[in-house]
Amino acid sequence: MAERRMISRKIAEDDRFVDMHPVSKLLYFYLVLNADDDGFVGSVKMINFLTNADQSNYDELLENNLILEPTKNGVYVITDWYAQNKIEPKIYKATEYLSVRALLFIKTNFAYTTNPDEKDVISPVDYWIKQGRDKKTPPEIQAQQYLEQFQETSKKVPRSVEETSKKVLAQNRLDKNRLDKNRLDKSRLEQNRPDQTKKEKINKENNYKYINSSSNGGMGEFLLNDDSSTSSIENNATTENGENSGVNQDTVSSLFNYLNGISTTDIPKDNKRLADVFDMLIHNGYEIEDIQSGIDNIMNVANQMPQYQNEQSLAKLLIQHLPECTKQTLKQSSSND
Repeated sequence: MAERRMISRKIAEDDRFVDMHPVSKLLYFYLVLNADDDGFVGSVKMINFLTNADQSNYDELLENNLILEPTKNGVYVITDWYAQNKIEPKIYKATEYLSVRALLFIKTNFAYTTNPDEKDVISPVDYWIKQGRDKKTPPEIQAQQYLEQFQETSKKVPRSVEETSKKVLAQNRLDKNRLDKNRLDKSRLEQNRPDQTKKEKINKENNYKYINSSSNGGMGEFLLNDDSSTSSIENNATTENGENSGVNQDTVSSLFNYLNGISTTDIPKDNKRLADVFDMLIHNGYEIEDIQSGIDNIMNVANQMPQYQNEQSLAKLLIQHLPECTKQTLKQSSSND
């Protein structure tokens, strides 16, 4: 732990600070002094003893947005940490509270926030720190760089996201009982005819190809069979009158239920473009658990990105990338076999 920390006059002489109780002011100084290199404080018993602080003093700091408590488990974050302290890269040591840090976002004034919808948010804190805690590049450029990076990496889910976001992975298993039953039934079938099932998977993988068509309403990449016919109902996502085929309506509805069960944003089932994507994948022989795994992979990323926390942007992301993510899921399943 460092022996010296800095406190800005801009913070200490601000009205919100000056008007506080003296014990709350003293508590803030001790929290800053005992914070780690990311501005996190996880053990406060000694601080409480030295300052005679109680919960009301913490509440006062929280109300004035001088500290944050993202998880309500006793780990406090100095809101304006990077506005006051600069830790050289050669001596910087990341906080041990990585699960708490994963819930934070960095703003244009380099203050922490837990609200991804604030207009001046640059990116998640984890990404900003990974890029070197850059305070020299203008925030608007950093925000654009982050957006471009996300658009590129969302095509293939980063392993680091899957490993560090336990909260998101837990959400992806809300429908676990139903998935387990489907997989058990599938496993029993494969045990009865393992060679045939493996051959079918390989043939399915070889028979699919991607096309990027400008005539499909901007829906992005879709999977079609090599021998598909534009007049064949069996090989198209919609019937001749433009409606989803009745055979798949229940399955499409269940996919909407699954998606909305793991997402903080509800996408209506009358979103025809997304329904067409679901229907297209079903018509081309993908199992429901393959499609659900593709949804999982996209949501692992989207749930952490503020720009995908509304219905329109999330639906667009799924329409553009779900076929690719589902295909990757099938590849992984085939290689495991």
